[in-house]
Order: sequence, then structure tokens, then C-alpha cells
Amino acid sequence: MNFRTIVYPACLSLLLVGCAGSGTTTHKPASPAVREAAIKAAINNPDRPVKDHEQDVKRKPADVLAFSGIEPGQKVIDMMSAGGWYAELLSRVVGPTGQVYMQNPPSVLERNGGKAVVERLANNRLPNVVRWDKPLNDMQLPGNYFDGAMINLVFHDFYSISTDVDDVLADLYKALKKGAWVVVVDHAAPVGTGNSFATNPRGQHRIEEAFAKAAFTRAGFKLDGESSVLRNPADNRQKAFFAPEMKGINTDKFVVRFRKP
Repeated sequence: MNFRTIVYPACLSLLLVGCAGSGTTTHKPASPAVREAAIKAAINNPDRPVKDHEQDVKRKPADVLAFSGIEPGQKVIDMMSAGGWYAELLSRVVGPTGQVYMQNPPSVLERNGGKAVVERLANNRLPNVVRWDKPLNDMQLPGNYFDGAMINLVFHDFYSISTDVDDVLADLYKALKKGAWVVVVDHAAPVGTGNSFATNPRGQHRIEEAFAKAAFTRAGFKLDGESSVLRNPADNRQKAFFAPEMKGINTDKFVVRFRKP
């Protein structure tokens, strides 16, 4: 795998699993072989939409999911899930004993995700997925509940939707169990630009990696790992991923993992 892992305290030897408000129980983490098999089965599942499969080469979900720490039985939130491309994969990896919250702010659904969400969840095809249409600053998440969180290519959008992203991350922190993972994948902006490429009128839809790391650190998270699997040094980080001149060119993306201590 194309990632390096930062040493994290041995307290992660056990993951907590349980329902909010009903106490927690511990379970032995799945073996690497079990995790790898679950990820492979999720990606190759014939029930995945054809359009989802077509994105695999570009998005490299096998690498990202292996890097994340996800495993069967976990409870995971897919933040600003949009149409649920990752929510479906997460659902299939955690399996029938796990659960996925597919969170979307109503404003996102109004723009582009509503129909896609309905199609994704039609006929109870993903029974362990909870549709969670809540604003970023009022997600109403259960406390100490989730084993992990995925924030895929949308963290930059937090800054155009919310006026207080620190508050959003504080709520996420409370909703996660101790030792829970958070994976952030996003389009990298030039060094020193902070969140300006996410909020300026040009709308490049990027965010500076160091700025993102600092935001999670302020919220109490610890940087736990980084992956180069989606890096593209040929991208000068100046254009939005959807710009005509970027057609066929993958943006330079950072992939980082945080932990709740």
C-alpha cells in the first residue's frame, strides 16, 4: 500500500462497539485477512451500480478503505455523502452487523443529491444505511457512537456551507468513540492558501492540506497516517477539478487519517 503510518498509542488495541445510550462492549479487531476480504467483496459486489464501478480506477477505493481502518461490524458516518458512492462501499464492508449514517445537509440534497440518494437506497437495497439529512451545524448525532468517519472530497465544501467548521468538527468528535478513525480525502490547494480556494468566487473547490490538518488538530484529533495513493505532482493545484482544461487530469489529492485519542 502507498501509505505510511504514524505510530499511535497502544490503547487502540481494542475498538469499542455498541449502541449509544446502551453502554459499550469490546470486540477483538478483525484480522488483516478478514478486513482485506471484506473490502475486496464490497468493491466487487455485482449489485454495485455500473457507474460506481467505473470510478474505481480513479478513486482507488481498495487502497483508501484499507488505509482507513474500516472493518466488519463497525458503525461509520459518511459526511456530506451526496449520492452515496462511498456510503455504499462502507455499507458493504461493515456488513449486516455494522451501520452507516449517510449524512447530507439539506442544501446539498436540493442541489444535486436528492434523487441520487433515493435511487441509492431504493427497495431497502442497503438495509444497514441510515439516511441522515441534517445540517452540518446541527447533525444531532448520537454521542460516543461511531467507530469511523469518511470525509471524501468534501471537506473544502464545509467552508462554503458552514460559518463555523470548528463547531462541526467538535460535534463529530463527540459522536466518535475513543480510538475511532477519520479519513479525509480532498483536492489539494497551493501551500499557504488555507481555505481561500474553497470560499473565493472562483470556486476552485480545493483546500490546503496543512490547513485541514490544523482544523482537525484544534478539534482534538491526532494525525495518525498519510497516504500518497491519490497524489499527482503534475497538477499545479490551481484549477477546479471540473474545469474544462482539467478534463482527463486527476487533481493532486491528499489522503490523511486522524484518530480520536
